[in-house]
Amino acid sequence: MNSDLDPEFVELIDAVGERRAQALIAAAVAVAADIRADADELGTDPVDRARLRVLGQLPSITFGQSRFWRYQLAECADRLAQDTLRWGAPVPRCTGEEMVLHLIVGRAPAADTGLPATQAMVWSGNPDDPDTWGDLSVDLFQDHDVLTLYDVPAEAVTKLVGGVNLEPVEWFTEFDTEFPVPHRP
Repeated sequence: MNSDLDPEFVELIDAVGERRAQALIAAAVAVAADIRADADELGTDPVDRARLRVLGQLPSITFGQSRFWRYQLAECADRLAQDTLRWGAPVPRCTGEEMVLHLIVGRAPAADTGLPATQAMVWSGNPDDPDTWGDLSVDLFQDHDVLTLYDVPAEAVTKLVGGVNLEPVEWFTEFDTEFPVPHRP
């Protein structure tokens, strides 16, 4: 199967490895379930950080989004879980997938290693270190412009750093990836 894939994608699959892929899948499934639970609890109400599992962790620009939007975000996590199950690595194809991948990568290392997330995300530089995940924060993302939404309005990010699809209504519009990725069934 890997012979049909772009060599850069195969390198990413190899970098993720089977153990970390399984942890990413489990975290993605959990993030999707938590987003749906939050969406069901909120209905059409705006986000109230105190009572939520995931949606309160998002940038405030998303707090007034609809239940439908929130379910679309959960679908992003599901797609990344399926991609990882199917090919061995998640590659975000839209801003929503990029954001949930940050949430997934925030959970998976701690679950995989038993270490606190901050320790598990340290990049030791040793590819054989089973307790390292820091390299994936570089490998899995084209950039981290979506994270600037915690501090800067979307229109400023778009103008200043050339970020794309950062307004919540655009989060599910696909963008180009660094290398060709297989089509989803």
